[in-house]
Amino acid sequence: MLPPQTRRPSGRPRDKRVASTGEIPAPKKKKLVPNKCSRCGGTGHNRTNCVRPI
Repeated sequence: MLPPQTRRPSGRPRDKRVASTGEIPAPKKKKLVPNKCSRCGGTGHNRTNCVRPI
């Protein structure tokens, strides 16, 4: 017996069901806000990884 040809993807399986016309649509996901440093105000890092001196 041989192993399966494809690998099972990790994570939760996607919803394959097609929503009917009378269904209420699912709420939209929030936009991902980039990290903001509280020390220098820069984006992309936080206070722990800030290069600005204390």
